[in-house]
Amino acid sequence: MSNIREIAERAGVSIATVSRYLNGTGYVSEEASLKIQREIDKAGYIPNALAKAIFTKKSKTIALMIPNITNPFFNQMATAIEEYCNKMGYTLFLCNTGDNKEKEVEYLEALKAYRVDGIIASRTQCKEEYLNIQIPVVSFENHISSSIITVSSDNYDGGKIAFNHLYEKGCRKILHIKGPEAFEATELRCKGFLEAAKEKGLEVDIVQFETDFHVKMLGENLNNIKNIEAYDGIFVFNDIAAAVVMRHLKEKNIKIPSQVQVIGFDDSFIGELLHPSLTTIRQPIKELGTLAAELLIRQIDGEKIPIEDRLIETKLIQRETTLS
Repeated sequence: MSNIREIAERAGVSIATVSRYLNGTGYVSEEASLKIQREIDKAGYIPNALAKAIFTKKSKTIALMIPNITNPFFNQMATAIEEYCNKMGYTLFLCNTGDNKEKEVEYLEALKAYRVDGIIASRTQCKEEYLNIQIPVVSFENHISSSIITVSSDNYDGGKIAFNHLYEKGCRKILHIKGPEAFEATELRCKGFLEAAKEKGLEVDIVQFETDFHVKMLGENLNNIKNIEAYDGIFVFNDIAAAVVMRHLKEKNIKIPSQVQVIGFDDSFIGELLHPSLTTIRQPIKELGTLAAELLIRQIDGEKIPIEDRLIETKLIQRETTLS
């Protein structure tokens, strides 16, 4: 394969001119540009991206740390982030962490070596590793530090909306299935739900699940709930877990919503595909992903952005798992 020296010789220009043309870092005449591009096309030359990143201090790459791409919510968010990054001329590296701290740390080391321009960290499990990373970072859903912007839905208010909807639909024996304690977003949903219940003078039961996307484990958690048929309303911390709850209720011949009303959280595409379709709390997935990517790229470009939480409003999407 040809190298930059050979391209320069064939085009009749200096190596420095070819370098300026490839990196867009200085003046190259139109005539020289045409000659260089012609020789590049003929030789099938592909510039070394890492070498270019070292020279220009920009790789035009962004990394997205994501807990699990099989979770419909994060699947849709990754798509929104990728679309925005591509529009802005960036390539997205997807890092599937599985909420595993060691795996995330390994990804971080690799990303630093490849000189990515910035990182969107979704639900990080290794906050301390981001503190002195010297790369722009935007956090999604959980706070890393006071020096890093956090983008999230208003999970606390979403939890309140979920309770109030079940209460308005006549539910008085209510169960909240909450997510793992390590997840800041699901903890806030739970706090909002409990606060709304307290305001109505109602006690609710809480069961904690240990995962948010492994269907087998979700099923095992459900089997530990005694007398689930005694409840007339269930708020589940996300849509995929709500889908597993609905299957469990159907297996017990419990009718939804006439016997038990169910509400999820996220408004991922899975909710509309279920039967009955899932009432849920909408996180505006595309808006969240686009905002996280936009804030990161603005930092990469050197803009000084106030370090503060960006909370996006949640809203109720009523479908068929609660009474009309």
